[in-house]
Amino acid sequence: MSSLKPIYHTCVLLLFGLLMITLLVTCDNKSNTDPRFEDLFVKFYGGDGNQTGVDMVATDNGFVLVGNTRKLNGNSGIFIVRTDELGNELWSNVYGNDLSIDVVDVELDNNNDVVLATTVEDNGGNKDIMFYKVSLEGLKLDSLIFGEPAFNEVANDLLITSDGDYIITGLTTNVDVSKPAYSPDTDFEDILSVRVTSSFSVLDPAQWRKVSGFSGVDRGTALVQKIDGTFLFFGTTDRIPTGSTNPPEFNMFVFPAGSNGVANSASPFQWLGNPQTREISASITPTVNQGFVLAGTAEGSNGSMNAFFATLGNNDDIINSGLITLENNISVISMIEDQLRGGFFVLGNEIVNNASEISLSKITFNGILEWNRTFGNTDDDFAGSILQLSDGSIVIIGTVRLESQTKMSLIKTNSQGLLRP
Repeated sequence: MSSLKPIYHTCVLLLFGLLMITLLVTCDNKSNTDPRFEDLFVKFYGGDGNQTGVDMVATDNGFVLVGNTRKLNGNSGIFIVRTDELGNELWSNVYGNDLSIDVVDVELDNNNDVVLATTVEDNGGNKDIMFYKVSLEGLKLDSLIFGEPAFNEVANDLLITSDGDYIITGLTTNVDVSKPAYSPDTDFEDILSVRVTSSFSVLDPAQWRKVSGFSGVDRGTALVQKIDGTFLFFGTTDRIPTGSTNPPEFNMFVFPAGSNGVANSASPFQWLGNPQTREISASITPTVNQGFVLAGTAEGSNGSMNAFFATLGNNDDIINSGLITLENNISVISMIEDQLRGGFFVLGNEIVNNASEISLSKITFNGILEWNRTFGNTDDDFAGSILQLSDGSIVIIGTVRLESQTKMSLIKTNSQGLLRP
């Protein structure tokens, strides 16, 4: 049911070397694909124009890949590809032809439907969030736009709750003017969190708090649910830490909230980072000990960009935190736990020879770098998201430039980040 006729043959690219990819391109057919390598691959998806790879979910027998496609009128639509476990395309489609849409997250709900968090922008530049749902066969099921006139709402994350509700977390310029610390001179953005049922009915404020914030700029990056049903908000704020005399800088934050989305006053709001530098939040993901790993980018005044991480215990206490220094500057996209060997995988965009490359690193629990791989060529390539399969292999979705166009890319490596057995 593809509405995009591929203009590039799906290819398998083999990795030789540790830090850079040497591309050996072979077409997917039985006569010339080495069976030792067909489980590890780099593949591209898309048609005329530019397509990007933003996020993905694993299904029972493959993957659902989501991103954007740039249309001739300049608008950006939703681009979805479903593949088998070897990355072979089963179908692809474009949605939202009449809107300019930015896809940020995808999840499978309790009915195995594909749910997306997106930001939509009208011709006047006003932004709203949108829930979008399709079946695994690619049929559009429903959509819902939420926003306030004359204000911007931006989506950053989607959570499927334990009872099957959907929550988009992001930011809004419609700040809470009733909060004690409100100041019209500094309070420009607050955390937005919109919760709907699986039938897209919006919960009212008594059931779920939509807007939270402090004095200044507060942006929601992600929301996670704990085993006890409560939640953790994660994001970026320029709120000045208590006792600090430094001017406001952006740092990461995390705070717990109850089942209604209201901050838990009995538990502390926690800053993460150095008050004298900037830490921009990127992701929060669960660990096997019922805790979480938080990741972002630490930006120095000298232009340096390093990975910053922190681990939380199951009581929300900070166990460890620190910088991860690579040879080059890196903007962190996501960080997940290595479920087989321990430690963490760090996905980001690494600047190599003045171009962005997809970067994959492995660190210990204490933040010591074990190895680093980069994927890309002389043009800019960008990471989207990462997951680890039960056999330890690593799957990355991203965006790769091929000649004059960008394409959605799916990379599958072994547990060491290599495209070889």
